[in-house]
Amino acid sequence: MTEFSWEKEARLYDETRGGEPRAERAAAAIEELLPDGVKDLLDVGGGTGIISRRLAAVPGRRVVVADRSPGMLALGAQRLPGRAVLADAGRLPFRDGCFDAVSCVWLLHLVPDSSPLLREFARVLRPGGVLVCTVDKDAAHDVGSDIDEVLGDLQPRLVDGTANSVAAEEQDHLPRVLATAAGLGLEPAGGSRFPAPGRGRSPAQVAEKIRLGHYQFWSQRLAPEVREDLLARLAGLPDQDRKRPDPVFTLQALRLR
Repeated sequence: MTEFSWEKEARLYDETRGGEPRAERAAAAIEELLPDGVKDLLDVGGGTGIISRRLAAVPGRRVVVADRSPGMLALGAQRLPGRAVLADAGRLPFRDGCFDAVSCVWLLHLVPDSSPLLREFARVLRPGGVLVCTVDKDAAHDVGSDIDEVLGDLQPRLVDGTANSVAAEEQDHLPRVLATAAGLGLEPAGGSRFPAPGRGRSPAQVAEKIRLGHYQFWSQRLAPEVREDLLARLAGLPDQDRKRPDPVFTLQALRLR
């Protein structure tokens, strides 16, 4: 099993994550939640800039993409020249209240505690500004398929025999994010959903990702015998190369008082 690296992943990230069709759906859903007149927008964790570029297509809007991965951001800099900033989402290099909106797609699920990120998002927003973010990315892939039945049974069982605290936390991730946001003056301001065309998973694809350690929050921590049992059960599913239904992602908008 190889160690996952965003630097190694950068070159293939877009084409292996749904490419332009997924980015188009995501950007359109974000736009639905942005108030009229957004001129300054920060796309945190925007990586390759594939979504940022679409958000920047609105006349009169300035979009900055920020990411902590140099490899990912190198691609973002090509799409948004002069507006790509290498930065940690928990310590943004921007002054207080300088953005009308912050977008954050497919990032919060990667951190055990989203509080520092939400605090920074609130800090750089102007009063009345809006944060638009995804929260439970993994939940979007739970489409009630046979793959989900296999993963749902084995995912919580780790090397040390304890429950998978990350998986358990994800079940109530949105309520925890909303509670933290409320303490920062961020109030719910609507939501939207969007599909990721062609991103449905096949048993063979999931098995390969487990072998490569792509599910970094749980597959890398499975006991060897549990991992082998999981791979065997996936191999026993019918239609190994048939993709199951596409995931549907949820966006949450939060407005700063």
